[in-house]
Amino acid sequence: MPADLHIHSTASDGTLSPTELVELARAEGIETIAVSDHDSVDGVASAMSAGAALGVDVIPAVELSAETDGRSVHILGYFVDHADEGLLAHLATLRQTRLDRARELVRVLADAGYAVSLDDVLARTAGGSVGRAHIARALVDAGHVPTTGAAFDRLIGRGKPFYVAKPVASPGSVIATIKGAGGLAVLAHPSVSGAEDLIERFRHDGLDGIEVFHAQQGPSDRERLLAVATRFEMAITGGSDFHGPGEGRTRLGDGGLTDEALRSFMRFAASRTGRRS
Repeated sequence: MPADLHIHSTASDGTLSPTELVELARAEGIETIAVSDHDSVDGVASAMSAGAALGVDVIPAVELSAETDGRSVHILGYFVDHADEGLLAHLATLRQTRLDRARELVRVLADAGYAVSLDDVLARTAGGSVGRAHIARALVDAGHVPTTGAAFDRLIGRGKPFYVAKPVASPGSVIATIKGAGGLAVLAHPSVSGAEDLIERFRHDGLDGIEVFHAQQGPSDRERLLAVATRFEMAITGGSDFHGPGEGRTRLGDGGLTDEALRSFMRFAASRTGRRS
């Protein structure tokens, strides 16, 4: 029962449309996916429609940004009602925040001789939420850097010369938004983002689960996180964090979510939300 519960489409910073992701999942023999775009649910409906047509189970999902004590964390929301007014209001605010940051990033880069236009950046979003990945691709195409990875490493990554922070909500607020939309809140890739020590605190805010099986979390990370999830009786998920062919080091289906972990997650979801998909 191959599954990938952490993938991104053109509704945020992926390079494949939601329908193309479903088609790729079908071709790769992946039976269950979650299109979990950054701060956007714009791709959920089309992914679910394509999934119904192609026999791929698509879980409605989203990945929301949060910050606490100057630390950035991402929280995945599964089985969310993607038409929920509270969720959509939260996402509208985030969309404007992302646009404002993109405009400032383009300005500071141009001032330093790395000229790209905001229109060029926005053209790469396919109407979805704009992010630094779109600016990175524009920088590559303009010849300023050889790869998107280099754009982050040299210019726009956190702590780099042209990084521009964006105001984000607290984890507690994000968790409340997800649960208000009927979803399950899961801490994304805690070993990658250095957020393992925050799990118990977030649990008191209503966090439901941990992304244990992530493509960039090794065996020792998974063993440690699995022990935490078991101790606190939390849900376990996993995925590739796939953004498209040639984007990063992962392929669709990477992550290693086991069949038993998927079945356990679906049982957990049914007990908390009453929904299977």
